[in-house]
Amino acid sequence: MGNAQAYPIYRTFDAASIISVAFDLVRCGEGYEGETGYLDAELGDVDDVLKARNLFPDAWFSHRRSNFRGADLSDDAAVLTGLLPMQLDAEEVLEGDVLSRAVEVLRPAVWGQLAWMALRWPAIPELGLGPEYARTGVQACFNIDANHEPVAGHTVYVHVYPGDGDRARHLARMIGKDVIGPPEHGW
Repeated sequence: MGNAQAYPIYRTFDAASIISVAFDLVRCGEGYEGETGYLDAELGDVDDVLKARNLFPDAWFSHRRSNFRGADLSDDAAVLTGLLPMQLDAEEVLEGDVLSRAVEVLRPAVWGQLAWMALRWPAIPELGLGPEYARTGVQACFNIDANHEPVAGHTVYVHVYPGDGDRARHLARMIGKDVIGPPEHGW
């Protein structure tokens, strides 16, 4: 992990609402123009792997040291069963239809995350904070915390520079939320 802090701002068991809240927070960044984000998930079922492959054919799927591009992944259930669990790694512009597809992958996943890194947080003059773009971002975690430890439910985190708890609170309030727990280690 890096030298940022990840503040939780929303927690639920509803995958669609987590993605909606996370994307609202992403749009608080200055000059957001459809930046690339990351989708990672562990898939424990053959049907989930096939669905993910169909939704993200250019993504990478891996099992131990075996890596496959989605479009090259076998349709054979017996072959796929021997590769479970599989990890999905996709780098996409995470907005619109891609987020709808992500919900379909993340809902049944063992764990997963959407991450928008290096967002540019605006200055907050009333708090004496200038703009920030180092180690910043938004992370929507599914059945894991910001550090990939298993937890029940899904959480949205805002990543800010250490000591910028006021910035995290301000950003959360911009979308009608607030910090709901102590910070965790961030990027």
